[in-house]
Amino acid sequence: MGASNNSGLDGWQGLYVRERDQLVEAQEEDVLVAKSYPEWPDKGQVVDGRRITIMTKKLAYPVNEKVRIIHVLEAPVPGYKVYVMGPKRIFNEYVNGQVQGDEMTLNETDAFSPAEYDGRVLGSPATDFNFEITSYSFADPGVYEIAWQPGKWKSNILRIEVQ
Repeated sequence: MGASNNSGLDGWQGLYVRERDQLVEAQEEDVLVAKSYPEWPDKGQVVDGRRITIMTKKLAYPVNEKVRIIHVLEAPVPGYKVYVMGPKRIFNEYVNGQVQGDEMTLNETDAFSPAEYDGRVLGSPATDFNFEITSYSFADPGVYEIAWQPGKWKSNILRIEVQ
């Protein structure tokens, strides 16, 4: 489930989350964030034909409000396989330089070509939105930097101001 072509949304098939043992459509506000990807101003750098980007609804939040992070993998040039089924687990996401949740030592040269996968694969150019949506709440005011860094890919950095 994903989208293909350089617009980032051609062929959009939705954004899904896991609730217990079922896949369900994501909240409408998360879908709207994901659909803003083509216009998102700060995308990750292209490395080895792909880039990763993290997005959120806004960059300023009140104390203790949930910050939901959408993860996107884009392969903007031909020649790559994009594994679009999901949601896939997020590894190596950092808040203020500290890993949150799952950390994986990625010895592979390609963090986005799974050893085992039984799902739909698109040829690039393609965009994949089907990664788990992570969320954080911050009890203290300040600026929090969030980044996703699996293997040699590094996303943009979200600077979230909590007031």
